[in-house]
Amino acid sequence: MVGYSTHYLGGPRIRPHLNPAEVQWLRAFCRRWPGPEASDPYDVPMNPSLEQLREAEHRQASLGVVGPAVVVESGFGSCDWEPTVTGTHLRWVQREKSNHATVEIQYLIDHFLRPGARAATSGRAQFAEFSFDHVVSGVIAAERDDGRLSLITVADNVVSELVMTAGHDDGLW
Repeated sequence: MVGYSTHYLGGPRIRPHLNPAEVQWLRAFCRRWPGPEASDPYDVPMNPSLEQLREAEHRQASLGVVGPAVVVESGFGSCDWEPTVTGTHLRWVQREKSNHATVEIQYLIDHFLRPGARAATSGRAQFAEFSFDHVVSGVIAAERDDGRLSLITVADNVVSELVMTAGHDDGLW
C-alpha cells in the first residue's frame, strides 16, 4: 500500500516539567499506545518496562529458553510523540508513515497533561503521582514526502495546523 510519511522538526515545551513517574509511564504508554479508539486507553502497567521484561521472561521460559529475556514489541500500536527523558518537551519518534502529529499531541495533552485531563478522573492508581497541571506550547515544522509543508502550533494546550503548501498529486490515489 502506498502512503505518505511526514518528517517533523521541533517539539513543544512542557511547563512545568513532567515528574519522573509521569515520564516513565507516558513513554511506555506511547510505545504501547492502543490508539484513541481503544476500549481501555490506559491499559499500561505502572512500571511498564518491568512488566514487559517479565512477559518476555515468561514467554522464553514457556519455550524452554534459558538466558536474558529479549523484549519484543507488543501487538499494540505506538504513538509517534513521547516526552523526552527529562520531561521538558514532547519529541517525535521517527517512524515510517508518521502522519498524525496534531491528533497524537492533542490526545496526550487532553488525557494526561493539562489541568482537568481525562485520566485525572479515571480513579486509576497509576495516575496517583500525575500532577495534571502542565501547559504545552511550541512550534513544529512538518514536511510530508509528497512536498506538503505545514506548521503545527501548540499554544496553551491547543494544537492547530497551518498547511503552507498542499504538496503534489502523484496520481496514486
